[in-house]
Amino acid sequence: MLTFAEAGRPLLAAAVCSAALLAGALPAVAADGQPNVHVVSTRFDKLSYQPGDAATVTYKFANWGPVDAVKVVNDSGGNGDPWELEVTDWAGVGYDQEGITIPAGQTVTVVLRGTVPAAAANVGRVTIAYGFTAQNGDSDPQDNVGSARASVPGLTGEMVGVSYYDQNGNNRKDPGEGLKGVKITVVGLVDIDRRATTRTDRNGDFRFTGLPVGEYEVRVTPPAGWWLTYGSGVGTAEVRSTEYGELILEVEPQP
Repeated sequence: MLTFAEAGRPLLAAAVCSAALLAGALPAVAADGQPNVHVVSTRFDKLSYQPGDAATVTYKFANWGPVDAVKVVNDSGGNGDPWELEVTDWAGVGYDQEGITIPAGQTVTVVLRGTVPAAAANVGRVTIAYGFTAQNGDSDPQDNVGSARASVPGLTGEMVGVSYYDQNGNNRKDPGEGLKGVKITVVGLVDIDRRATTRTDRNGDFRFTGLPVGEYEVRVTPPAGWWLTYGSGVGTAEVRSTEYGELILEVEPQP
């Protein structure tokens, strides 16, 4: 699915976001009497899976604080996306479980287990993103989130779009407003080894078929004498197997 509209205005790029992992960050200064839980790394056990596969995710925790972190459990994350790993074994750190203790100045590794959902094939990836906290507090909760992703390859989808000059300002393409010759290049991101280029037809339309599902960089070059009304000419879009939206590229003549 492609989403390139915000508040009624077409955009070039729509980013797909996930939780940040600051594995290389420097330890914060811990408050007296509080632990400082930090997610050092989050890793799937394989680079790619198929729907229904069993998967493990290793979380490595550190405690940079001066006291032990007691009853460390999951307290955030999981946004309900259907391609998230279905966790079946929280290894004691589920929000309603006993939790683990991370001694001051030490690291502890926890292995979560789960199943790759069928919906992961639609977007070409399986993800996980959770935050954790200790029962006795945390001096810096900003570094408690760990996220990871792995590929779920195999399916393909389409990317379609239109380029037009909105002469009457009604925020849609009317007959005669399509612009021919706009160059669109898509380049696969992460683990998608695919690059393709096309140009809009006389109606301003374009279509890519047979693209592996996942995320792409989209590069747009209008013909001479034209430029994009919104956007810089480089953005991102997502291809899914069961749904697609229209990429809108609004242009205007250069003065």
